[in-house]
Amino acid sequence: MDTENDNTVQHDMNRSNDIKMELSQGLSIEDWSDIESIRSSYSSIFQNQTKSHRSYEISDRITALITWSEFASERAMKLIHFFQQIDEFENLNVDDRFTLVKYNLLPLFLIQKCHCYDPLTGKFANRSNEDASKRRQFFALCYGSSGIRETYLNFIRSFSMITDYDSTLINLILVMLLFSKGLSMSENEPILNDVLAVNKAQSHYARLTWNYLLYKHGEKKTLKQFTQIMGNIARIQSFTKYYRDFFRSEIQCAELLERFAPLMQAVLNIA
Repeated sequence: MDTENDNTVQHDMNRSNDIKMELSQGLSIEDWSDIESIRSSYSSIFQNQTKSHRSYEISDRITALITWSEFASERAMKLIHFFQQIDEFENLNVDDRFTLVKYNLLPLFLIQKCHCYDPLTGKFANRSNEDASKRRQFFALCYGSSGIRETYLNFIRSFSMITDYDSTLINLILVMLLFSKGLSMSENEPILNDVLAVNKAQSHYARLTWNYLLYKHGEKKTLKQFTQIMGNIARIQSFTKYYRDFFRSEIQCAELLERFAPLMQAVLNIA
């Protein structure tokens, strides 16, 4: 749930003009159509957004937490808008769509942030030294000595490396996990109305992710990489559970809860 400008690092920029031709040689026309639709939807929502002018010059913890919720809510809305471009999601029961967003969005934020990580510099896109210093101070106010910030950044670096800094693969994982019931590890997550439709959508995007990796690497490396990805997803499940519990303990006073962004109250399962 780090907040950053929405410009995506194009890890596979040199291949962008050739990707359609390449994929069509190893994937079906239907597979390519789905992949291209996901890629273009994500790009239109995130890549071309104007950078927000955000102030991190905050001196007290309550204001920092409220400000964080507002920044995070903006990014959450964009990610929801991206998912709304997925036909299988839009065709679900309205209550099931709400449940999947409410309980799955938090772990997906962390994976989505990998788009902004630049492996060449080891930093996030378009971050000046002055801005980075202000951000460190801001998040120090938010998280204190919890270790959340350090764990968060380490996971992004690790997951980015495991996915080969591949923007297409990251997008496929985001969509696959959107349909993963129980990803949140929350005991309060309700039963879905149409389990079959959600499972069908998840199976489709899991197969698409697998076939994409097969095209890139062949069976042996695909098995290894897919196993590593699943292992890291288990790590993020545990981390996001700790993340939710951290905010629940922080937002005890009514004044803070009332001023916290409503969408983030839902995503953090506070309301």
